[in-house]
Amino acid sequence: MKWSEHYRINTHDCDPSGFVRASLVQRYMQETANMQMLHAGLGPDELRGRDMAFLLSRINVSIYSPLLGGDEIDVTTWGCDSRGVSFNRCYQIRRDGEVVAEAASVWGLIGISDHRIVRVGEIEMDIAMDEPLELDSPRRVRIPRELSLSLVGERPIYYSDIDMNRHMNNTNYPDMFCDFIPDMDTKRVIAMSISYAHEAPLGELLKVYTAESDGVYYFRTVRSSDGQTNAEASIMVE
Repeated sequence: MKWSEHYRINTHDCDPSGFVRASLVQRYMQETANMQMLHAGLGPDELRGRDMAFLLSRINVSIYSPLLGGDEIDVTTWGCDSRGVSFNRCYQIRRDGEVVAEAASVWGLIGISDHRIVRVGEIEMDIAMDEPLELDSPRRVRIPRELSLSLVGERPIYYSDIDMNRHMNNTNYPDMFCDFIPDMDTKRVIAMSISYAHEAPLGELLKVYTAESDGVYYFRTVRSSDGQTNAEASIMVE
């Protein structure tokens, strides 16, 4: 079953070129999913009451046309056939009936106290499944082996980054990566894939590594506290 919400783009979500930042595109999508889950009785508060939370494992997003402040958009989301420990979900954004952005994502359901991974079928979800999207952007981040990633900076995790789970919210990652793309104030993201490996809690210091090839910027962030990979991403700009 598909679920849709209507939004008017907030001008404060736009970058210097007037385009909605990629983080906010992702946020509009996920807020729509939150509304569907809330309607199904599985909103964040309900899940936390059952000592569980959904965590994003990976997402790939294609942005076909820039969104601008004041645009009226319809955002649609739906669950797709899921199995094992992977909960699949897709998204689509339309403006005046035209598809301007799409995304496919994979989520994990985790026990908050014991960090147990909950399998599909262990929790009852009254949401009918629909067909998945087939996107041009890769479903997984694959950093070419011949590329040598260079350390370009460090990124502390601040209060403004974290959510109720006390780690950096997944929708903040595109902004973090774009901060390390040269001249990003004159460019826009047209596709991105992000794989989330280990959380970045409040107070963590991430080391940011990157390399560019054929207009695609590849990233890896590593936690200073234990050397674990935090996330990997590929971001295409124009």
